Order: sequence, then C-alpha cells, then structure tokens
Amino acid sequence: MANHTKSFISKVGDQFSLEGYIGSSEVHGNGNVNDTFLLFCEDGDSLNRYTLQRINHDVFKNPEGLMDNFSRVTRHLRSKIEEEGSGIQCLTLVPAKDGRFFHKDSNGNYWRVTKFVDGGRSFEVPEDIHQAYEAAKAFGDFQAKLADLPGDPLIETIPDFHNTRMRFEHFRSACKQDKMDRAKEVSDLIQFAMDREKLADLIKIENFPSRVVHNDTKLNNVLLHKTTGEGMCVVDLDTVMTGCVLHDFGDLVRTAACSSLEDEPEVDKIFFLPETFEAIVEGYLKTAGSILEPSEFEHLAVAPQIITYELGLRFLTDYLDGDVYFKVKRDGHNLDRVRAQFRLLASMEEHFEQSKEIVDICTRSLFAQ
Repeated sequence: MANHTKSFISKVGDQFSLEGYIGSSEVHGNGNVNDTFLLFCEDGDSLNRYTLQRINHDVFKNPEGLMDNFSRVTRHLRSKIEEEGSGIQCLTLVPAKDGRFFHKDSNGNYWRVTKFVDGGRSFEVPEDIHQAYEAAKAFGDFQAKLADLPGDPLIETIPDFHNTRMRFEHFRSACKQDKMDRAKEVSDLIQFAMDREKLADLIKIENFPSRVVHNDTKLNNVLLHKTTGEGMCVVDLDTVMTGCVLHDFGDLVRTAACSSLEDEPEVDKIFFLPETFEAIVEGYLKTAGSILEPSEFEHLAVAPQIITYELGLRFLTDYLDGDVYFKVKRDGHNLDRVRAQFRLLASMEEHFEQSKEIVDICTRSLFAQ
C-alpha cells in the first residue's frame, strides 16, 4: 500500500470525524502527485466510504493555504448547487477532530478526507463523444459557479503553474545541464520542442481575464454518472487558483480529444479527434460561454496545442533531470509521455484550421440563441 501500512492509514483516518470505525482501506486512483486511499467505515448496518489523501508537500509548498482554498471553493460551490437544486455535486471535506480541515502527522505529512462521491465514475479517455461533452459541460459549470467567489484571491498552490514561457526556460536549462547525460538520445524531441518555442508566448495569463480555474482538467478529474453519463462532480482541487480559463479548456481537449492515454508507448496509436473536440467546445460553451470575453473565444482553438506543448516540455525536462518530479512506473515512462504529447501536438497542428472552424461555428451558434 504505497509506503504506508494499513495500520498507519487507519491511524491517520482516525484523526478525522468519520461516521463509524474504519473496517478496511485500499489504495485508490492513479494520480501522479498525491497518495490516495479509500476508507471503508462500518457504522451499524451502514457502510460509509471516504477518500483519504496525503498532500505532497514537496509539490504543494503551502498545504495549509491549499486547504484554505479547498474549503472556500467547496463551500461556495455547495451554496450555488443548493440554490439551483441541480444534480451536480461537489466534494465535501470532513473535518479533523481538532476542527481543522487537515491533519498533520508526526512525520510532517498533511492529510485530508473527503466524502466518497457515490454513483460516479472517471475515465482516462472517453468511450464516446457524449462523455466528452458532459465533462466539458461540468468543467465549464465549475468555472461559471466560481466566477463570483468572494474574498481575497486564492493563494497560488503552485506558482507559475501554467507559465509556458517559464516551463520552456526550465526545459532549455535542463538541456544545457544534461545532468543524466540523456540529451543525446532524445535529440529529436529536443529539436521538436525548440522548433515550437513560439507557443510559449501565445497565452500569457496577464493578457486574459483573471478567473478562478481548476488548472488540471484531465478527463479523469470529473466524475460522470454511472447510469446517465451526465457530469456529476469535479474532483482534484489542489490546483484550483486564479488563472486563465483557456488552460482548463485546453487540458480537457488534450486528454479527451486524443485517441489514447497520455503515456501511450506506441505513438502510431495517437491522434487528435476533431469530432470529440467539437463535442467539448459545445459542452464547454453551454455552461461557460456566458462568462467568456472575445479574447478567450479567439484562443480556444489554439489553447489545446499550448497546454499539450507545455506538458510535453515538463515531461521532457523531468526526464532530462532524472525523473524527479512525476511518478514513473517503468523505465522510460517519462519518455513515453513526451513522445505521446508531441505526437498529439503534431496531430493538433494538422487539424488546426478545422479546429478554428469548429470554434467559430459553435461561437456563432451560442450568440444566435
């Protein structure tokens, strides 16, 4: 169970105000950053499930500030959902027994618990365009509901998270340092990245409206109803902070309008899916279209290229540095990720004119309503 024993997980879980006692636990999910466990709590004849997560404080340097963001966002979402009376859900934090929304263990690790969202399912890639549409609608709704979040700006849980220029400079530095003597074997990927440096400056956060955004809108970060397929709940809120909606839109396209997983080792299986892209545009504009400004509409078509390029740069940088940031499950895992992202980017470039036409048609349809 990762690096944690079941008895230790139960001990951590007992620090929270759970209903019932922890009967069992298991590793849950396949995230690249945090450790996640599912707790099964027995309460008489009832079985309550909770999600326990260790917040990776090597990645998230201010866990307490992150949890303040988490609490503010979920409270606001819940108030909006209750006003609407819709079937949409949001994550519910379970307080620790000391009243805080996190527990810090004796090793300095930070933990949190949320109620398990029943009836939902996540997907790495959509089974059909309806799922892509529903996911886009859910993320757009998430942005729209948080457009009037009161109070001070949320803290930056990872400063410059979607600063593509900064990511490029880190990549260039990693190439020069070549700590692991790996640059020679990936010269083709390095050249591919260098040839597209202009993408690093096409979407700068300061040039667009500042909004509360998710910042990690992979398809598997939204739960779809197991029966109806409708978007139920947006999850993984660690990177929710002020940013640009285009990064959210682009990242969903990157994962959902692709023929394969982001670490597919056989690059011939990877290509962009224009029909799925169209479904994403339609779903996103249905819920978020009312808050967007002209500059944001104008960059929807190129946004997926930029976020795909950015993540490819990050995977390649990490590979050159010795695989120190992203969890790797096999030798060359980061290299597989890089090749997959760059192959997808090349396919996006081939379909760029078609993507612009799709955005234009969907935008005109939105304003015609």
